[in-house]
Amino acid sequence: MNNNKRIPLILVIGVALILGAACAPSKIWISSPATQTAGNPHYEAKIAPLKGGNKFFVSFRLVVINRTGKNMAVDWNKTRYMYNGRTHGVFVFDGIKPEDIKNLTIPADTIASGQPFSKVISPFKLLARAPIKDRYTDKPVISPGIMPNGKNGIYLVVRQNGNEITEKMLVNIKEKEAQ
Repeated sequence: MNNNKRIPLILVIGVALILGAACAPSKIWISSPATQTAGNPHYEAKIAPLKGGNKFFVSFRLVVINRTGKNMAVDWNKTRYMYNGRTHGVFVFDGIKPEDIKNLTIPADTIASGQPFSKVISPFKLLARAPIKDRYTDKPVISPGIMPNGKNGIYLVVRQNGNEITEKMLVNIKEKEAQ
């Protein structure tokens, strides 16, 4: 299936999931652990799933602390969303351009020596399109979609001095009946 057919299909599925969740019995979503940390001599990285005002998780807060004396950069073109042990596309965030996603020309974020970096990121594959009735209001047309039950996370790629330094971080998201 080509990308021209895949993106609308993913958006339709995302909207269906959101509408289905609104009709379902009261549920809560939990993450275990609430924050996942990984580290190496170059950096310490953390991810925490975020609900963004929803009942379910839609994004991650990524924090990377540069432990070295030189700048490094997050390579967004190689960093991937992970679900149940497999990669599933890039992340999106405020300020990203659609053509950069399509062409894999997403600008890297530089992390200064000894400094922390933080960004809220959402899996591109899970984006949801607003219902038609909301498209003519000031509400966003596209929003982060629901992260599914299971192991969700990031395959983080950071570059420093031409070298790639990678880390995998996963959290287990579960949907439970509210009590």
